[in-house]
Amino acid sequence: MKRLIFLIVFVVNMTLTTYAQNNGIQLYLYAPNQMENIPEASMGYLLNNLSSAVTADGLAAQNEYMTQFVLIPKVNVASKSIITNTQTQVLLNIDISLQVVDGMSGTIYASSTINVKGVGTNEAKAYNSAFRSINKQQQQIIVLVKTAKQKILSYYEVEAGNIIKKANLLAAKNNYEEAFYLLSMIPSQCSKFDASISAGLSLWEKYKNYSCNTNLAKAEVLWISGQDYNAAVNAGEYLSQILPDSECYGKVRQLYNEIKKKVGDLWKFEMKQYNTESELKKAKIQAFQAIGVAYGKGQQPKVIIKNSIF
Repeated sequence: MKRLIFLIVFVVNMTLTTYAQNNGIQLYLYAPNQMENIPEASMGYLLNNLSSAVTADGLAAQNEYMTQFVLIPKVNVASKSIITNTQTQVLLNIDISLQVVDGMSGTIYASSTINVKGVGTNEAKAYNSAFRSINKQQQQIIVLVKTAKQKILSYYEVEAGNIIKKANLLAAKNNYEEAFYLLSMIPSQCSKFDASISAGLSLWEKYKNYSCNTNLAKAEVLWISGQDYNAAVNAGEYLSQILPDSECYGKVRQLYNEIKKKVGDLWKFEMKQYNTESELKKAKIQAFQAIGVAYGKGQQPKVIIKNSIF
């Protein structure tokens, strides 16, 4: 039996999108101030290369904060030479210390040091040359990734049950975004992953009704205060976030019809079809994961560093 979900889409560049999260183990690339005077662009180059080097086999690293597990690099220039000939050449011999840390407790999960060398016509180019040589085939990177994955997965095996309980407690206080964030961080390699998905789907049913009432109330206030085109535009931003199988959707339709009579048909309806129950379930999973990911990215980094390379 086909399930139909109708989404109100406001025509002024308003769309409802879903984010298909990679449910592997996530690392946040965190680079505190370095002792070395590294050009900012070169530091960004280092982080990008580290991200590519450690992203493999169910582990991913990124510059956006959304996980408690952190990859921290520290750069130490072991030696620097300047050769003046027909063209000046800067030679750098660099040791890069790497640590994977639980940013909430400061516990070190894995560590390694890699040596890289670079040469360039100036210091920035020499740094870039050195950082370019970092890759996932290096033995130190392979061992670091393997060790970090094993220990982080062990953490989730022990703590996943508590994480699910905490998510349910947060949802009971209407803190759904944080609840979805916690559930979305449990990796698919964890034996409790299916339980986290089931918990997320259960909370999603409650969230959509809570969200419906909240967004409808905001839309009503905005519409009543103006009852003109601008008020309709502002109200539409909240109405577009309400799913049609929410309990208050009948009231949403009433408000929509009221706005339509006053200022005209500013909205169009788009239909999304889910031919199977599995497709519908997948859409719901993507929806609550997207909310969780957005919440995580909106948080300020909180990284505890103790007994570390800094």
